[in-house]
Amino acid sequence: MSKKFNGKEKLAILGELKDGQESLRGIAHKYNIGLTTLKDWRRRYEAYGIEGLEIRTENQSYPAELKLQAVQDYLSG
Repeated sequence: MSKKFNGKEKLAILGELKDGQESLRGIAHKYNIGLTTLKDWRRRYEAYGIEGLEIRTENQSYPAELKLQAVQDYLSG
């Protein structure tokens, strides 16, 4: 079972990525996080700030705002 990260932990991990300490793949490996998950955290943080990192996606639906942002991101390329 993989570790569950809280919003502050996710933000610290994204900080390592932003600071260029390691590559996306390196950070994913270091914390045993899937690349898709790490990219999702980054996208949600950019769209919603720390609140976006607190969203739990297991066994629940996505908020309407997050769905709308995903569609807009897709359509804008």
